[in-house]
Amino acid sequence: MGVNLRNLTRLEPYDVHSRRTCHMRCSRALGMTTPSLARICEQLVSSLPLPTKFKALSQPILPISENWERPRLLTLPRLYCKLYLHYRGVKCKVCRLVPNDPALCLVCGELVCVKSSCCTWLNKGECTKHAQMCGAGTAIYLVIMSSTVVIVRGDRIYLWGSVYLDQHDEEDLELRRGKPLYLSDTRYQCLNQQWRSHSFDHTLRKWGWHQQLF
Repeated sequence: MGVNLRNLTRLEPYDVHSRRTCHMRCSRALGMTTPSLARICEQLVSSLPLPTKFKALSQPILPISENWERPRLLTLPRLYCKLYLHYRGVKCKVCRLVPNDPALCLVCGELVCVKSSCCTWLNKGECTKHAQMCGAGTAIYLVIMSSTVVIVRGDRIYLWGSVYLDQHDEEDLELRRGKPLYLSDTRYQCLNQQWRSHSFDHTLRKWGWHQQLF
């Protein structure tokens, strides 16, 4: 099978808004179908004398998809009681116990222990460790027992407030009044926008310092 060199010289410049993947552009330049090119690449990688750990690196990190969506936080239920009743009994994946004070990561959905020594490692609490793994030091948590949104950014912490309000659009932090709480679309969209635009440092002023046990 010959390669048409003219096609290689006529490749269109890379366009971040184009839906065509790299496989599609290369297969067109080589005069091959995309599945055929993919099979050849897989056979080539499998035939190379590489250690297993390096072959794993050759696999795609994320699935190739032409349907791109804007990143967004978790989809939350309308009623807070549903969220509370569900996550109140979920076990932590680290200590395998039901946390006394659980927090839900609004980016990936992981449940972590808040200020608990059971998941502390190298003087760092689970919230701090998860923030490093999930968001390069930044994480957004919904503390289940208080309905408070907490933002962790490195060694700093910010009490954002709540995205759940009662029928009078008032917060019930720490759930002391026991009123039914409903998801505020306006507040949650605002939180989404601040996270997507990386504007926490510009829009939030009163940051505090948290202990590493957080």
